[in-house]
Amino acid sequence: MVPPIDQFIETPARTRIRVGLAPVQNAIHSLLLLTKTEELSGLGDWVIETAQKLTSEERNEHYRVMIAFYHAIVPRRSWSSFPLYLDHLADMDPVALRDKMIGSYFEMTLREASDTFTPETALASEESYLVFLKDRFGEKYIDDDLERWAYSYVIDPPAMQELIVSHLRHCWDTYLAAEWTRVLPTLQKAVDAFQQVDFSQMDNVQAAEYITGQALDTDHWHGRLEKSDGLYFAPSLHVGPYLGKFHENGRIGFIFGARLPENATSPATDLSLADIYVRINALSDEKRLHILKFIANQGESCSTEIIEALELSQSAASRHLTQLTATGYLIARRVDGAKCYRLDKKRIGSTLDTIKAFLIS
Repeated sequence: MVPPIDQFIETPARTRIRVGLAPVQNAIHSLLLLTKTEELSGLGDWVIETAQKLTSEERNEHYRVMIAFYHAIVPRRSWSSFPLYLDHLADMDPVALRDKMIGSYFEMTLREASDTFTPETALASEESYLVFLKDRFGEKYIDDDLERWAYSYVIDPPAMQELIVSHLRHCWDTYLAAEWTRVLPTLQKAVDAFQQVDFSQMDNVQAAEYITGQALDTDHWHGRLEKSDGLYFAPSLHVGPYLGKFHENGRIGFIFGARLPENATSPATDLSLADIYVRINALSDEKRLHILKFIANQGESCSTEIIEALELSQSAASRHLTQLTATGYLIARRVDGAKCYRLDKKRIGSTLDTIKAFLIS
């Protein structure tokens, strides 16, 4: 008797912590960052330089496509390359592509939403579409002009598909393909280094903070990470000190600044330089240095105190504090609804140590 085939086949174990390139999510996130250069400081040079190359018309179209159709663009499973994924988008049934986006809106919400809408009623008219989006996410997150523009494509799925695919192909061919080739060896070094780490003694939160090099917001992330079956981490040379988030194959994913694990034994000069650049970039602005000095003198300061003492606009203060917090120089907490900050002296010391180790190793 021939033994059952399943005696010779074993389903591979699902790795709880995965570090990989995530080429499609990485590419989409890099393109998304082009829309954030006025909100975030400290992003990678490619992001800043590419955004500056775009004409006002190109910048406007890019913003519209990436923001209005993000949930149609982003994949739900892994792909080996961005061009392959673009071919998939081009071959999809246009209605299925549109419905994927609308379905995502029903699956996610930023607040408690009513159950009065169906996909059909949400798309019944331009006004219904706007009311639906505001019901799901709240008015402050919805740009009326953007979504009115998007609605004309949402009700014409072939036109929506053509716009998305042609725009992404142009971005890839013109800006991103050569950049991906340039950064790939460096990203692979980061992946290889973290793949050698034993995460068996770390829980999901500890692993996430170890890989990203950042303390994650307790209220927002700890519960989600502990409940997750698996985490996926992808390094980037574009994200600066910030974290990108995605979902792929049911995993929670993070895009983090390419770096080496702590106490890594194998040298990787380009990764050390990338980490140093991110840290020094945060200290290269006079206003950010004054913010750090003011907070150090005060012990802890809330954003309103910082704005008044240093005569900063709210937007400028937010941009600087966001970068300093993301880089790890500041630790933020909420006090009576306000964000307050204190200096992380250990991070200052580790930055100096990192620079010293690079220069005299």
